[in-house]
Amino acid sequence: YLKTARFVTERLLPDDKPETRHWDFNASHFHGSKNFATGGGGDYRDGDDYVLTGFRPYRSNLHFSIDPESHDQFVIPAFGVYRLEVKAHSGKSNEGEVIGINLGDGRHPTNFQMIRRIPMPHGSKGFTTELTLKAGDRLAFTFDSARVPGRSLEKKEHKGPAMRFSHLRVTGPLTEKWPTAAIQAILPKPEMKPGELVDPLALLLTQRSLSADDRPAFVEIAEKQRASGASAAATARSVLIALLTSPHFIYKAESPELTSMELAHRLSYFLWNSVPDAKLLAFAKSGGLGKDPSAQVERILKDAKAGRFIDDFTRQWLQRDKVDNFGPDVRVFKNVRRMTVDSMGREGRELFRHLLEKGLSMEHFIDSDFVMANDRLARFYGLPAVKGDAFVPVKLPKSSERGGLIAQAGFLKLTSTDFATSPIHRGAWILKNLYNEHLEPPADVVINEPDIRGTTTVREAILKHQELESCARCHSKIDPFGFALEFYDPVGRKRSEYRHVEELPVEREGTTFTKKLKFTKVPIEAAMTLPNGREVRDLPTLKDALMADKERILKGIIGKLISYAHGREVTRADRPYIDTVFQATQKKNHSLRAAIHAIIAHPEFGRK
Repeated sequence: YLKTARFVTERLLPDDKPETRHWDFNASHFHGSKNFATGGGGDYRDGDDYVLTGFRPYRSNLHFSIDPESHDQFVIPAFGVYRLEVKAHSGKSNEGEVIGINLGDGRHPTNFQMIRRIPMPHGSKGFTTELTLKAGDRLAFTFDSARVPGRSLEKKEHKGPAMRFSHLRVTGPLTEKWPTAAIQAILPKPEMKPGELVDPLALLLTQRSLSADDRPAFVEIAEKQRASGASAAATARSVLIALLTSPHFIYKAESPELTSMELAHRLSYFLWNSVPDAKLLAFAKSGGLGKDPSAQVERILKDAKAGRFIDDFTRQWLQRDKVDNFGPDVRVFKNVRRMTVDSMGREGRELFRHLLEKGLSMEHFIDSDFVMANDRLARFYGLPAVKGDAFVPVKLPKSSERGGLIAQAGFLKLTSTDFATSPIHRGAWILKNLYNEHLEPPADVVINEPDIRGTTTVREAILKHQELESCARCHSKIDPFGFALEFYDPVGRKRSEYRHVEELPVEREGTTFTKKLKFTKVPIEAAMTLPNGREVRDLPTLKDALMADKERILKGIIGKLISYAHGREVTRADRPYIDTVFQATQKKNHSLRAAIHAIIAHPEFGRK
């Protein structure tokens, strides 16, 4: 906390105005990866352009140096916001492409941290973006939508799409005005008495005055700094550090019955992941928030900051950030591109956003007659073409089984391994994230692994578990849900049979070593019976079963929202809360937006 507070205050309250500079780079300053084990990288200089062909950073990336003769990577000199103006265009491509911006040493890119992806519409000549960077950061570009992993420097006859970079200008750190808004808020006048500095700053950070017992300690810090001859900025930094590392700022204080200000903070952190703004605070002070918050909730949801709630809730609920944790292995899934997988991870968020913004029913999480898709995902699903990287609703043909969360390729990939699907992971995900069930086995149960010798299929091995009473308790609920999805492979494509993958020992072919794969096809047996006696055998029958359980599932989703809003697990004591919210949404076709309104309007939202 202390380290972070010092970092923040030194940059909020600098002694002098930061100097804004700019640096220009062209192809003579650009460098690519130098992986000699693979014969070089998928990058090379071609006239006034530097060309990237591959998507793997260690085989294909572009970084840059001030000295054209040096391979020392350009280093960001000071913390701040930097503007990047990039001239680049794709070659041999008839669609939009994607450039990645990464932090790390391009000469040794195994630890790259991807910080932004820039969609490049077809025909684009470049882009401008702004990034917050710190001293010592190094930047590198990657061609994230490339079709191949990367090629040798000697293979310049690459025939697929390539990204051609011609110029880069870096400008920063940027300062919109001086003094900055932060300096003006903390130091509104040149000379301030200790009390004049402490009281407004405490109120600014905590939205409440310091108590008579706590205030003197902060005032004393300011007095000692001024007595030592410290500048006004240095004195303010010391007080700010003390406040930022104090319980007054770190912890949200909540009374058993939330005060109007505490209620404003809970609402703001629920839907903005941040502190209340001036309008919300003023409304709370007037006493209106406890009476009818609906107008403020609508205003908050329409603000761009509501995107933080959508991002964070869907990340926690759907684990969408883990969709691209592995592969896909290009040896097995040759036509599944890296940026298609990235789009898979974004689909769940975009469905949630669309339902929230349009006030649509939460039933669409179970099944829907449309999907949210961008250009790559529409192509992957075999749907009518979508233009660009932005997600839009796409009507499904009657023959399609897509629609709803469990038909999304991102979910199906998330619940698989590198080469194989996992019925247990898929079934457990449905119970945990749609039904909101807890599946942890009791601590006093000893689980004995069954004897699975002699089994030849995944189904046989898993059914062995059900022979044990300790395992059957969960598996009887989990397995039918998971097996009903076995007609979808590890990247979410429809299939009619299993394709087992086995890695064979490394073989030497001339001067190179190769690792070959062996494929074995096995028929799929998916039919199983749920504990309620209902048979599920494929995705359509599974959706029918889930729709029959609609009330339980919608209450499960409402429970997830309540848990997020309150920052705690829901318990049996919350059942009346969940039931009341569910009943309120019934009158509005189970609208997701109505559910959020009902959660906030419920008396429990105003209690600790």
